[in-house]
Amino acid sequence: MKKIQRFRFTRFSSILVVLVLATGCANSATPNDWEEQAVNGEGLAERNFLDSCNAANEDLPEIVREEFCGCLLDGIKQAVTFSEFKKLDDHIKKHSNEITESGLEDGFPWFVEVNENCAGSIVQS
Repeated sequence: MKKIQRFRFTRFSSILVVLVLATGCANSATPNDWEEQAVNGEGLAERNFLDSCNAANEDLPEIVREEFCGCLLDGIKQAVTFSEFKKLDDHIKKHSNEITESGLEDGFPWFVEVNENCAGSIVQS
């Protein structure tokens, strides 16, 4: 496999992703689980997440961005329930101007861990 150029993934980039995710999940048809309102096997929450993640990381090449965002989605779904993910989303909506890296680590360590794991796996690819 061709080695992908090393891209700069920072821990703080997770904050950018989260802020954009909050925007992507905020709509009048807010889902209550990952599979709700499925189209072609992807629920509304999954589609919103991937769209938002891709928008937040548009500085990366498309193939890297798609791999990273897919990894994040899979990792989050494995790490926590949808209701735990919604707590993160709700927190971001309420405190978007106050989000810090340490705040994410303290309140949502699972998200920081998933982000770091995905960033690490993409860099190593």
